[in-house]
Amino acid sequence: MYRKVIGLLFFALAVHAYAQIQDPALLPAYKPEVTVTGAIKVNGSELKGQVVAWETGFKKFHPDVVFVNNFSHSSEGAIAGLYLAGADLAPAGDDAKITDVMPFYEVYRYQPLEISVATGGYEKRGTLWAIQILVNKDNPLTKLTMKQVADIFGSERTGGWDGIFYTAKYARGPEENIRTWGQLGLTGEFANKPIQTYGYSAPGFVVSFERRLFHWSGKWNENYKEFVEEKEIVPGPEGEKVASERMFEELSKDKYGIAWGPILHSKNYPNLKQIDLAETEAGPYVPLTEANVQNRSYPFIRDAYFYLNREPGKPIDSRAKEFMRYVLSREGQQDILPLGMYYPLPGNVVERELKKLE
Repeated sequence: MYRKVIGLLFFALAVHAYAQIQDPALLPAYKPEVTVTGAIKVNGSELKGQVVAWETGFKKFHPDVVFVNNFSHSSEGAIAGLYLAGADLAPAGDDAKITDVMPFYEVYRYQPLEISVATGGYEKRGTLWAIQILVNKDNPLTKLTMKQVADIFGSERTGGWDGIFYTAKYARGPEENIRTWGQLGLTGEFANKPIQTYGYSAPGFVVSFERRLFHWSGKWNENYKEFVEEKEIVPGPEGEKVASERMFEELSKDKYGIAWGPILHSKNYPNLKQIDLAETEAGPYVPLTEANVQNRSYPFIRDAYFYLNREPGKPIDSRAKEFMRYVLSREGQQDILPLGMYYPLPGNVVERELKKLE
């Protein structure tokens, strides 16, 4: 018993320490390794002004550098810019899709290098908001593991994607499907009731969900009801039927339903309840709050990325590497704070991403 208590204490302290490492002032200061001159070509998303903020900060150390930006393609054209336009850097506000990386692979026979540069937002539109899991307020459920979320919304599959290759390694059978509330431990009137699933259809959102939980598989629960934000619907009544507001309205009346989406919309519906999430059954089960997105203790966050053309076993272009070193430095992560769109990365994540540049 004593060992168990001590073990739990150390686990709690570790979680607390992890949750505190988020102040960019704690990161190592930027020290140039090479002097950068000439042009750096950037193609992709401007990340709500964040890319230009980083460029401005970088120029303080490298005044002779010139940035050639093309943000017209946004995230959808970011990786394409690496192989079609000779871009050095490809910032993206969405997770790369299989259709993004496959053409790159066909050209180079390896995959683009992905670097996380910021933690996504909490509730602001367009800031890679964290994914919230919701039920009706009359549903007694309070918490789920990420595996349970995957088994509720997902379905049996023959495999999943590992980069640009499909493999049976990620196959799973129908026995893992969670289709009734009783399978989650609910009793009484909920025990045998089927779980009705709701969620989004827009590719950027869906790919984040599929990548995190399905290994990019497109196999969803057969009763999944899809909706989109109002800006993506066709004008008129047929579009209104699939606007995301309809999803929250339905769930507000459906105590046997469950949905995923952004807190920026769900907060307007008082009959909905948020579910705490954990990576595993061991916990901790973490609520979606701004602080828990900032410190990355909430499991269902999203990241902003830069993609680079780096041939395995060979060094990265020195200009691109130097810029990424700046972005992942104390100064670069502090550049995130004035705009207030994303959150700086904690030290352990910065260290992990810097290793990818070596």
